[in-house]
Amino acid sequence: MAQEYDKIFRENVEEWITTVARRLLGIDPNTLEEIPDDLQYTIERKPDFLKRVNLPAPDEDYILQIEFQSTDSYKMPKRLLVYYAFLYTEYGLEVIQYVIYIGKKNKPTMPTEVKHKNLQFRYELIDIQDIDYEMFINSDRVEDVVVAILCDFKEKSPEYIIDTILDRLRKLNNDELDLNKYVKQLEVLSKLRNLQDLFIKKATDMPITYDLETDVRYLQGREKERIENVKNALLLNVNTIEEISIIMGVPIEEIERIKKDMELDTDSSDNQSD
Repeated sequence: MAQEYDKIFRENVEEWITTVARRLLGIDPNTLEEIPDDLQYTIERKPDFLKRVNLPAPDEDYILQIEFQSTDSYKMPKRLLVYYAFLYTEYGLEVIQYVIYIGKKNKPTMPTEVKHKNLQFRYELIDIQDIDYEMFINSDRVEDVVVAILCDFKEKSPEYIIDTILDRLRKLNNDELDLNKYVKQLEVLSKLRNLQDLFIKKATDMPITYDLETDVRYLQGREKERIENVKNALLLNVNTIEEISIIMGVPIEEIERIKKDMELDTDSSDNQSD
């Protein structure tokens, strides 16, 4: 699910963004200032990363927003335009917005601008597969090293990249719990590059004891099976949502969310084929 990838980036963003800001966006992280991100109360979701960039001339300050996207969404310009409007209304500052695409597709095709007679709007789209893995893999920050598995391998083999990442993790983590956490994160992210089987094979030799009930592969399998069963029940259109909830033991709210996701997928496919 897209949410599991986004969750990893939100967990690591404060550390990882320091490298991204300096090396990729040309922003001095020392100029970043916390600003309230309670826009979540007025729009559907909280921004992944939101800071005020303070410059020597205060009238040149601006708001920096970064979103991590694992799906190629044609709705992205509309979503970011809403953020822009709220932020500009609240702070009266220019809003610079980046979407960092971490999905499976070779190249994202989502639109990046809105052009109307009385409105022109755009955001910057960055494909993480265009970023050199060396930007992150030799970092002293574990969060940077984890991201390297999604970047451009520069003709290096996946085996080499995974071995190097795992070696860096071992050197940077003396605590087994921390090491376990980041290995599990890598296992999830490796699916985005179709490298999960290879990663699991390579990680098997690491001195980590997995608990089956909390192992990401186990939980992913259970979650995927449950979602597929709910989807099949909805497609049959025989039972109501309430009946499906009782039969399958799945909360009504979760069934409604899965139904909405199915409708959005259908809507997205229809729009992309127009």
